Formats: sequence, C-alpha cells, structure tokens
Amino acid sequence: MFRRSASEMRVLILAPLGRDARLLADTLAALDIETKISPDAKILIALLAEGAGTAIVAEEALTADHVQALAAWLASQPPWSDMPFVILTHSGRPSAESKRRAQELEPLGNFTLIERPVRPETMETAIRAALRARVRQYEMRSRQEALIQANADLEQFAHSASHDLREPIRSISVYSELLKKHYEQFLDLRGKEFLSFIHSGAQRMEGLLADMLSYAHASSISDDAPEPICARGPLDAALENLSGAIRESGASITVGEMPMVRMRTSHLEQVFQNLVGNAIKYRREEPLHIRLTARREDKHWLFCVEDNGIGIALEYRKAIFGIFKRLHTNQAYSGTGMGLAICQRIVERYRGRIWVESELGCGSKFLFTIPA
Repeated sequence: MFRRSASEMRVLILAPLGRDARLLADTLAALDIETKISPDAKILIALLAEGAGTAIVAEEALTADHVQALAAWLASQPPWSDMPFVILTHSGRPSAESKRRAQELEPLGNFTLIERPVRPETMETAIRAALRARVRQYEMRSRQEALIQANADLEQFAHSASHDLREPIRSISVYSELLKKHYEQFLDLRGKEFLSFIHSGAQRMEGLLADMLSYAHASSISDDAPEPICARGPLDAALENLSGAIRESGASITVGEMPMVRMRTSHLEQVFQNLVGNAIKYRREEPLHIRLTARREDKHWLFCVEDNGIGIALEYRKAIFGIFKRLHTNQAYSGTGMGLAICQRIVERYRGRIWVESELGCGSKFLFTIPA
C-alpha cells in the first residue's frame, strides 16, 4: 500500500486577483478534491513544503524572483519528486510577450499552460491528470523506500551472518585440522577423504560469508562524490595482495598510465583485485599475460583488464555478473561466484558500468567505466 496523506493530494491555488481562487476552489470541491488557497508566492512555497498534489497558479502572481524561488525549491526535492504546476495565462493571440513569459516559466519544469477563461471540464481534466502523475511519483517514492529498507536488511543480514556464522564455521575448520593432526593415523583412506571434505567445506563457507559481507557493503556505498585519487595506488595495492598468486602463475603484468578518479581507494582496489585475480585463476597452460589500461572516453574513464586466458562463451557474458554465478565446478576452479557481482555493484554505485568482451579460448577483456 502506497502511503499518501491528505496534504500530499491537495491542490494549492495562487490567484490573488479577482475571484479566480474562490471559483477554482469551489469547482474542485465539487469533485471532492481538497484545496488550499495561498495569498502570495512565499506562502505557496511554504505550503508546497508541507505537501501537495499539484498547484494552480495565475501567471500574474509570479514575478521572475518568485519563479526562481520556486525553481530553487524544486531543485531541493528528492529525485522522485517532480511537482506538476497548472499555470493560468491571459487570453489572446500568441505574441512575443506571451512567448517570453512562457520561457520565463521554464525553470518550473513540469508545468501546463491553460488560457483563461477556463471551462470547468478543462480544469477538471488538467487537475486529474496532474494528480495522477503525482500519485505515480508517490508510488516511486514508496518503492525507493522499500528498496532502501531491503538493502539495509540485506546489509544487516550480512553483518549477522558474518559475525554469528563465521565463528562456528571457523571452529569446524580448526577442529578438523586438529583431528587430522592428532588422529589421521587412525583413519583409513575414506575417513581421511571425509575429513578433507569437512575442512574444504568450512573454508568455502568462510569465503562465501566474506563475499556476502563485501557485496552488502558495496550496496550501501554513499552517493557523495569522494575526492579524486590516482588509480595507480589502488591498483598497486591489489597487485601486492595478489603477489603470491602472480609469482605462482608466472604471469607477466603490463600497466599503462592510470588517471585520477573520484572513487574510494578500497573500492577501486577491490575491483582491480577481483578482475586480476580472475585473470590469474582462469588461465591456460601457455604463459599468462595481463594488461591493464585506461583511457578517456567523453565524460568517463574506460578501464580495461585484458588477459590471454581461457575466455568466456558468448552466451555467458552477462550471466557471469550474477550473484553466486559460476561457469565451472569448485573442483576445477575454486571460488564463491561473487567476485564479478561485487565488481558490478561497486562500479554501478559510482554511476559506471562493467562488461566483458571475450570468446571461448581467446582470452577476455573486462572493461568498466568511471565518471571523469
């Protein structure tokens, strides 16, 4: 159920000259539409702040300063809000003055011009259309609030899972190690195999919980633009974290010039680490080459992590970014299937996008954009 108070659906009226305001109020009252008459533009803005479905305004009541004040109020509203206005204009043929006046009202954004004298049925249809549009905005607000709450619940669940579940899982892992150390000689081959399953399962569960927590954190990244950083710093940190895997794989890594970006260091480091880590994991028998580059494209920086690994079939290019989505068994390639989902969530929270260009057996190019 979408929440709408009486004030959120009322119609505000600003028509200080003559009997227009009272006539409009009486007309709308007959349609069971609540109205509120405002004596001037300043009070109208105060009433708008308390809630309204739409506002009817006589154009002579709005000076250029009033229009700018209303535009400033509109700019302060949340993204879902786009207040509809119905502006009553003077009658007469189109002229340079009427065109100029219409241009002055453009900062109001969502407004409709109606020429006076207005027939009641014309006003009725205009107001009902404006109120329907406003209802849709309230519905969008409710959905956004529900989504925010769902994300908060997800993050809380991840925190609970991280703290409440990791401890018993860690105990399973530790005691399985102790069992192996002290009693392995008493176990036959099948018993040893079972013990190995217990230990590897506990380790995998620890990894899943850690990735769930990372995904939840990525979902709650603030919309505030951080101070610019050089992307080379997070990249070097990611490569240092992967230094053991890089040495073991014998990978050669080439890094191009990195730009300044508005992104938090830990988030960019995580993206680089997951992408380079995947390139190392999904390599072929031949020597592994990984190339990292960045270039400016319009208003974005385009980053590319290119490898000569096993590649990805065309039909899986989008699916691999899904949560827990894996194309291989855990026996073939270890992992939780969350790495690319975390990368996508981080990049999208910074108003970028991420995708892959690849063919099976021909290596991969993982590309992502970040606003410049």
